[in-house]
Formats: sequence, structure tokens, C-alpha cells
Amino acid sequence: MARADITATALEVREQYLSLVYHKVPGEAAWTLIHQGYTLSPDVQAEEKNYMRIGDKNQTTKYGTAKTTVSFEVYAENDIEEVARVLGVTTLVDGTVVQLDPTLISDLAIVNFDGITTAANILWTEYINRFTPGQLTPPLEAEGDARRFNVSGAADSYYIVYGATSFVVGP
Repeated sequence: MARADITATALEVREQYLSLVYHKVPGEAAWTLIHQGYTLSPDVQAEEKNYMRIGDKNQTTKYGTAKTTVSFEVYAENDIEEVARVLGVTTLVDGTVVQLDPTLISDLAIVNFDGITTAANILWTEYINRFTPGQLTPPLEAEGDARRFNVSGAADSYYIVYGATSFVVGP
């Protein structure tokens, strides 16, 4: 079998993809763009069980239900509005308390485009359903860029819809 041609002429140079993150609390008609998102890391892992028989050195691994965890870093430059939204608080007025409340549920969508211009087409959309925050980490550093809040928690599911040509932002 001959080696595959991987010379520079055979490689395709691709532009950076653009991914936009949207947030919605159940009951809201519209998705809200998260402008200050830094990283969003969903992780799906199936439950693993190992089975062995007495006297047998071999074991069989079986997978069960999948568990989805999510970690999300959000900038908090001049306001805390988007950090509050990721935590499930959608309305901020003077005196509103922004805190970790694992009873607040929200959905996230990541829309991936084939370029960075306004004419770019949607390649696929990722959905994180029923996200519940379980940890809030607001580090304060002496050096570095703007302050980032890390919100992590669990979700009911993570899935990708490939080839969808549109994503409805408004009602």
C-alpha cells in the first residue's frame, strides 16, 4: 500500500470557523447571543461497567447511560449581565443578587459557520439542553486580561444537528 500524499500542495488551507454561543431560559421565545463568552467545553461520557468471571483474566466493558458536563468561561469586563444569564438570572435591576442556584435551568446553542463574514453559511449547530450550574469560580488575578468567571455544571444532553441551514434567533 502506498503512502498517502501529504505534501503542501495536497493540504487544504482553511479559514478559521466562527462559532457563536446563544443562551435561552425555558419559556423565552428568543435566543440571546453571549458576546462575552471565552470558552465553552461540553463533555459527554458514558457510564462504564467492567464484568469479570471467576478465574478469567479477561474482562468485558459495557457502557451505560451518558452523562453531560459543561464548563463555560465568561468575561465580566464592565458588567455582570452575561455571567448572570449563564447562571439563569435573566433580569438585572439594582439590588439583584447574582449567585449560584442549581435549580435554575437554561439551554445553550453553538452555531458554527464556514467563515467569519456575514455571508458565511451555517455548517452545524450544537445544543446543550437543560444546563444546570453546579459550580461558580470567579478568580481575581493580579495579571492577565479581563476578569473571567467560570461556570460549570451538568446538562441533560449534548447533540449536534448537521446541515441545518438556519438558526432562529428571534420569536
